Formats: sequence, structure tokens, C-alpha cells
Amino acid sequence: MSFLKYENSEKANNLTTETVTKVKGYENSDSTVRLEPVAKPCDTLSFNHNQNLEQKDVCRKLRDEQPLLFQDSSVIMKKVANENQYKQMKQFSSKATVESLIDVMEKNNLVLRCNFIRPGFNARNSCQMCTVGDLKSMLQNPENEFKIKSVKLNLNKGEMSPKHGTMFLSAVLDRGTGKHLLYSLDYHIHEDHDQKLYSIH
Repeated sequence: MSFLKYENSEKANNLTTETVTKVKGYENSDSTVRLEPVAKPCDTLSFNHNQNLEQKDVCRKLRDEQPLLFQDSSVIMKKVANENQYKQMKQFSSKATVESLIDVMEKNNLVLRCNFIRPGFNARNSCQMCTVGDLKSMLQNPENEFKIKSVKLNLNKGEMSPKHGTMFLSAVLDRGTGKHLLYSLDYHIHEDHDQKLYSIH
């Protein structure tokens, strides 16, 4: 049985290309980004072992069903002022709809763990949590000039430059069906904070 619903169209919008070309102003990076479905964090008193086992099973099925969505994705990077801006090199190719993902997450009390993975033995990774509420907000947000909707994810909502950085999860609307597909996971962080989290390798 499939957990997620799919779009039949070959392309969600006109942004997809079969050839990956280097974007002007960006340079290659050895870091990657990755989405993971996980159980929503809870305190010890609220923890239910049987429910947690069921959540893990659903997460495993989601990963098995959507390997193109829940896998490491390469990024490219450019420096803007004192900020390192990492952009997913190639958009997600999964055709599972955001709406169906919201439904599964809501029914099973799941969240998406958004990871920025730095290479190196002593490097520290960064992660943010994307909730059902975040995904719903993303779908309600206005499109930018590229017809992309995004939601900002960070730990310190009030800071201009959070030390753990800020992630941007985005989606595009399939005009034929009215449903959304996840587009990319991008990451911005102050260069000084970024450097501290990398190791020399």
C-alpha cells in the first residue's frame, strides 16, 4: 500500500531541467542536505513505547517508498556579504504531494528532520525540525518570482543570524492538479558560525 499520493504530470513546473549546470556565482560544496521523517519529539512522561514503534515503522515505509525524497542531495554555495548560502543543486524528483505527506505526518504524529551534513570526521551537522504546521504555512505563503513557495526554519526566530543557521524548505504548485511537490531544501548561515562547525580535513 502506498502512503503518499502522486502527480501524473511529468513536470511540476518549467524549472526542471535534465542537465545540471553550474549556477552563476555558486561554487561546488562537499556538504549535503537530507530530509528524514521522524517521530515528533516529546518529553519522557509523554513517551509511549508502542506508539514510537509504530511511528518508526511508518517512517521506514516512507523512506522505502520515497528514496528520491529521503536521501542525501548535493549542494552548491555562494557567499553573500558575511553569509554562506547553500542551495540544493538539483530539485527533488519525488512526485509525492506535500498534501499527502502532511496527512501521513498528522495521522502518525511525525515531523521532518532537515539536515545539513558537513564532511569531515570532527565536523558538526546542523538540523532543523519541520512540523505539519510549517508545511501548512508554506502552502499558504505567497509564491516568489520563480513560482516557488517557501517556509523558513530556524531555532532562534528573533535573531537575524542564528548560530545554527536558517533552512528554507520550498515547494512548487502543479497547475494542472492544484497539488504541491517539494522543490528544495536550502541553508544559510553566517560564515563565522559555519567555519566553527566544519573540521579541517
